Amino acid sequence: MAIERKFIQDNIKKLEVKEFLLKELDRAGCGEIEIQRTPQGTRVIVNAQRPGLVIGKKGASIRKLTNILSKKYGIDNPQIEVNELQVPELNAQVMAKNVASSLERGVHFRRAGYTALRRIMEAGARGAQIEISGKLTGERAKSVKFTDGYLKRCGDPAFMYVREGIAQAMPKQGVLGVKVKIMPPGVVLPDDIEFIGEEVRESKPAEVKEEIEELVEEIQEEISDIVEGEEEVPKAKKVKPEKVMRKAKKKEKTKEEEDGDTEE
Repeated sequence: MAIERKFIQDNIKKLEVKEFLLKELDRAGCGEIEIQRTPQGTRVIVNAQRPGLVIGKKGASIRKLTNILSKKYGIDNPQIEVNELQVPELNAQVMAKNVASSLERGVHFRRAGYTALRRIMEAGARGAQIEISGKLTGERAKSVKFTDGYLKRCGDPAFMYVREGIAQAMPKQGVLGVKVKIMPPGVVLPDDIEFIGEEVRESKPAEVKEEIEELVEEIQEEISDIVEGEEEVPKAKKVKPEKVMRKAKKKEKTKEEEDGDTEE
């Protein structure tokens, strides 16, 4: 078998396992699922809101899942590890499932979208987008997006930092698709600007007034020192423009008369 075909088959198997676990652990609020190959076997990490439902009474549920993964999907020595989600509102898959369940209960799609978006932003996300598509208001299908904050949509940062979750709702009018994108807090993007230098101090109005008065006093002292050190300079007389014009005309007239006398 070619190595390319083996990689494709392994990825298809991982996708089937993830879909099976998401369906089986729907009541437990299952979010992200990671599958890692180790020398001892295959490690399956499940992040869920209610890890007790994943483990079951005395580990019965987790043993059942382990047997299904080894027999049905042919995974070598599967080891399931369960982690609790600390902030479910920042998990895109969990929020997509919540929106889908709200739509199935009959909640209006705008109310469901805005409620989930508000919860995500209150949890501290930098940005989020919820897209609901299907027959929302009539016989013709359409899609509606609810967006808030700053969210990368393309490029390497969007692939690395933006979390995506997809779910389907089954209301009476037909299947509705829900897609959630979340940019978690603390993400450092390549285009973030960092100012290096002195910190800007917030000043109160009273402090600003005192600083201005001190500057005025210093300027007045410097001016007085300069004036005292120099001799008194006679003040220049103010000349009106009308007087200047009259004097210029008078000079021209006298010059013309003198020129006329010389010609005679």
